[in-house]
Amino acid sequence: MAEKEANKVNWYPVRVLYGRAEAIRKVADDAGVEFFYPKRLVQKETPDGKKFVEEPLVRSLIFLKATRGEFLAVKALVNSSLIPYYDRQAKTPLVIPEKQMELFMEVCRMKDSGLVYLGDDDPKYHQGDRVRVIDGIFKGFEGHIKRIRHDRRLIVAIEGVAAFATGFIPPSMLEKVE
Repeated sequence: MAEKEANKVNWYPVRVLYGRAEAIRKVADDAGVEFFYPKRLVQKETPDGKKFVEEPLVRSLIFLKATRGEFLAVKALVNSSLIPYYDRQAKTPLVIPEKQMELFMEVCRMKDSGLVYLGDDDPKYHQGDRVRVIDGIFKGFEGHIKRIRHDRRLIVAIEGVAAFATGFIPPSMLEKVE
């Protein structure tokens, strides 16, 4: 059983220090480890008009998809530039479920998501009813609703790591999840 767990591929959230995300990406690529650096599309004014460009959602947050051994090997290669988030109870690097990562990556790829970083995932973002979006670009997503800057937004949380808020979602596009 322990061997099966050691060979299981998981998503590991990590803090990146000193703006070294690209250096860590290279080490991860060389080690054959999948790397996700959350970015968002933002509209910028350019001399040629408006265009969408990618910018980091959170400069100090990346995710590595690897076996525990591969993860520890990448960590050893970049040493002090990478700090894993830890599961406080198990005292091991935090693992993010595949489905949660897939949904988070999908939201990050949406051009008009209006995604806003709220900071570390804090229990205050989990108050209120759990809802599912039934229409619009976020259809099928589930989360908690919070009023932020006078708009209702869906909170997408990577538990134990960070919380993000989508753009405005009209109440008519929501249903309560029991």
